[in-house]
Amino acid sequence: MLYRILIFIIQVALRVFFTSKKIKGKENIPSLGVPLLVVSNHPNTFMDPLLIAHFLKQEVYVLANASVFNSSFNRWFLRQLNMIPIQRKEDSNKVKYSNDEVFRKCFEHLSDKGTILIFPEGTSIHGRRLQKIKSGASRIALGAESENKFELGLHILPIGLNYSKPESFRSEVFIQVGTPINSSLFKQDYQLNPEETVKALTEQIEDKLAKLIIITDDHEEDLLAKNIEKIYKSQLNESITLSEKPKEQNFLMTRGIVDAINHFEEHEPERVEGFRPKIHRYLQNLQRLKLNDEWFGKNRQDKSIFWNSLRDILFLALGFPLYVYGLLNSYIPYIIPSFLAVRMTKYDEYIAPIMMVIGIFTFGIFYPLQIFLVYYFSSSFWVMLLYAISLPISAFFALYYAHELFSARDKFRLFALFYKRNYLVAGLIAERKTLIKDLEKAKNDYLTFYEN
Repeated sequence: MLYRILIFIIQVALRVFFTSKKIKGKENIPSLGVPLLVVSNHPNTFMDPLLIAHFLKQEVYVLANASVFNSSFNRWFLRQLNMIPIQRKEDSNKVKYSNDEVFRKCFEHLSDKGTILIFPEGTSIHGRRLQKIKSGASRIALGAESENKFELGLHILPIGLNYSKPESFRSEVFIQVGTPINSSLFKQDYQLNPEETVKALTEQIEDKLAKLIIITDDHEEDLLAKNIEKIYKSQLNESITLSEKPKEQNFLMTRGIVDAINHFEEHEPERVEGFRPKIHRYLQNLQRLKLNDEWFGKNRQDKSIFWNSLRDILFLALGFPLYVYGLLNSYIPYIIPSFLAVRMTKYDEYIAPIMMVIGIFTFGIFYPLQIFLVYYFSSSFWVMLLYAISLPISAFFALYYAHELFSARDKFRLFALFYKRNYLVAGLIAERKTLIKDLEKAKNDYLTFYEN
């Protein structure tokens, strides 16, 4: 019961945390009553199991690193979320756990047609990577089947998690659910050679996951792909349609950019090395002037800049009272998670999920308290009701207003530069045109290579 209540709260929190959350392939999820082992990449620590558990109808038990079970409270709270400690060699937790006992419990749970989530990379890596998959998931699946004479019908469900900015509040996530693997089909191979079958199934899981996520080879390639996305992705989306759904289109386009980089690194490495400093210099110049590439990408004329700036001024002026109202009512429950999260961990990738979990409690405490106080002092049910409705509306507006305020600041800076130091803007536009020309040429060469 407590699990379902927590999942409901998490569903609400995730709607607030992410600006966009798209799930593709939900039709691949087996029906209730089918024993299920869910495997996923692991780019964002605590956020990953919450995201997966919130959209599965099955009650999910999660294998988690034993190192996070480092206090009495953590052990209690994580167990309420159905998390099971799995001991790794590198874990330094004081309380040691028997992995043989964990595997035994997994076999029993799966035999009872339960659902278990495991991250077979073994650790969370911040970035667009897929580490070498470990054999634990395969050993659990085949071990459970073996104990049930391969009549269990266990399915292994691969899920790919793709975050736009895993460390950031109000970012995007695109989730892909792959086609499941029926582990009972490995019966004959497992009976002949268990170790080789575990290895073969592990490779199949790795191949499935690799198709569901964006993978870059290293930090340099990841940075180059992100820089190209900043200045070219919107134009690329307009010229090439890979999907009718925007989030899937963005995913496929990013994947195409990474594939193209890999192609040129293999066939024309000098082209990549020549382009890398150009795009880096352009983005550095933008950063130095505190400008955003988005405004150069829209080919705005001076009249367009003027009218859009005027529109922004009017919005900011008219919306300021509601922004202040939303800020005053939500500042304390919002700032407490921000304050605590940066002090609870030194790892950037932990901050966002910690903020969300703490925010569940701070908003869950402060909003009811504020509503009670309004009713206490007004003695009016209708005043209390209107105030309660206004809290989430004004909070979302305050978030949107803050985003528009920062965006407007960049536009006004561009507006000022456009009229006072036009040569700087002209130089940036010329730089950008050269980059776009090079990228267009690279795109056409890449498409021609694979068409022939």
